[in-house]
Amino acid sequence: MFQCVLRRTAAVAATLTFSAGLMLVSGATFQQSERPLVVDFYALGADGIALPDLKTAEVAIRVNGRARTIQSLRLVKQSELPSADPLAVQSAALTQPFGTNNSAELGRSIVLVVEDESIRVGSGVEKPLRAAVSTFLGALSPRDRVSLWTLPHGGMKVNLTANHDRVSQAMLDIGGAGDRITGPMAGCRTRESLEALDHLLSTLQGGEGPAIVVYLTGGMMGPSDDASAGRIAPGMCELRVDKFQRVGQMAAAARAHFFVVKIDDLSGPTDGLENLEGVTGGTRIALSRAGNTGLVPVAKSTASYYSAVVDDGGLDVEGGIGLDVKVSRPNVTVRSRPLIYLRKPKGVTAQPTTPDEMLKTAAMFTDLQLRVTGYSSAHGDGRIRLIAAAEPVDPTVKLASLSAALYDDKGTMVVKTVASEPDLAAMPVLSAMAVNSGQFRLRVAAVDTNGRAGAADTDVLAEVVDAGALKLSSLVLGVKRDGKFTPRLQFSNEPLAVALMDFFGGKQGAGIGAILEVLNMAGETLVTNRLSIEATQDPQRFTATGSVPLGALPPGDFIARITIGVDGGPYGRVVRAFRKVAN
Repeated sequence: MFQCVLRRTAAVAATLTFSAGLMLVSGATFQQSERPLVVDFYALGADGIALPDLKTAEVAIRVNGRARTIQSLRLVKQSELPSADPLAVQSAALTQPFGTNNSAELGRSIVLVVEDESIRVGSGVEKPLRAAVSTFLGALSPRDRVSLWTLPHGGMKVNLTANHDRVSQAMLDIGGAGDRITGPMAGCRTRESLEALDHLLSTLQGGEGPAIVVYLTGGMMGPSDDASAGRIAPGMCELRVDKFQRVGQMAAAARAHFFVVKIDDLSGPTDGLENLEGVTGGTRIALSRAGNTGLVPVAKSTASYYSAVVDDGGLDVEGGIGLDVKVSRPNVTVRSRPLIYLRKPKGVTAQPTTPDEMLKTAAMFTDLQLRVTGYSSAHGDGRIRLIAAAEPVDPTVKLASLSAALYDDKGTMVVKTVASEPDLAAMPVLSAMAVNSGQFRLRVAAVDTNGRAGAADTDVLAEVVDAGALKLSSLVLGVKRDGKFTPRLQFSNEPLAVALMDFFGGKQGAGIGAILEVLNMAGETLVTNRLSIEATQDPQRFTATGSVPLGALPPGDFIARITIGVDGGPYGRVVRAFRKVAN
């Protein structure tokens, strides 16, 4: 199959480094002096869920001490609410049909920060911490992206990803790493953590929605009694108040909403938690009192937020200035930062305009909206052929150029390919790269014939699945026209879809069996069909195909699953999510 749908294979090695930060910026070129003053905040009812019907007349916003006219107010839904029973949710998030830069389909950006040196080695809090994080991840939507960091010295462990299992797996390697929990050295540890947090926030550049930072710590020291911002040089472990204030400024610049989580109530200082909570406008959580579900309220309360456009009143300042948001409706909890960050107008901000330039940054570009996904198959030299598939969300758009690249966990570009003119004429555009097996982030960047630029990312697993003597490629869904198979990233009014996969290592007449199942997102089987096995010109390669009755399915997301193996031997399984939309 892969040999049929591809016209070429390109695998250009590269050493460019993908920014290790969590850049969430929009790709639109804008005149900064024309940017509206936008305030984002949460308005929660007694159930901890965003109010669905807040009115402009119920909201009062003051910026720099002055009441501002609210020009517009809208509720922005970023994600679904958690299951009523988050403990019943399986830890592995279901696969998304494709990656996209369509802002309407982007979920939350959540940064988990574990201050591991505030956790004493052998304290025993690692297990409940991991359980709480696992339950929290299970309460998220599959489209929510999560990153994991350890501070002060560990850095980023997992970049923003919708693969929540990667985060759970990385948590297994995180435990108590410090002995500076209390005493004189605790001030040094807190100061170093604040400086590292400052750096982390500098990589968050405020995108389509606010970022959510969940700061998990065993305790933080507060500013020293004799510390003052006017001191020329701090002592060895002196902790000045300006270290906290700087974090507050950076949180405002990053549009970050904080949750300050105390892991263990039995040990560790708490004065610093109050300071961090104050400068960020954060919410405090005592994890040990809430058990495994202690972080679920974070998922619950941040599913939707309010975005208000207010009169800037001719503000001509740079930096963080005072912000106060109040709601007149009774029994409403408002969560907002105490600062809003302003930048002086600096004219038109230049943005990358070619696919190769967009590949060199982690920034989000949304003028041209794309869908992207990846398929894996054996390459023949021990590596994996990873095929990037990309298409514009608007089917009438014509692409002028497109490039795709794979990045490893360290953010390094390991391979890149550029689409040729014949490639661009087909939809989706297919680009092939050869790479060693592993987990990667696929980034596709494109420019259309009107000059609009877009870049989208998705996680891909470059692998072939073992099924005894068989090696299984990815499952690909598409349609057949005039005997030719074409992959599809999304379906609508097609009566049937074709499920197709390659496998290697079989023998003609060896009793190979394959079953295709279609499941809903709750895991319930809706359709079961047998697949036909066909030989190819390569005596070691076979193709399995089956039909998915799209006409019988309502609009929504589904899972296609193939189970295949040789009779009497082990079986293997490959899955792919797909989406059907209304006509």
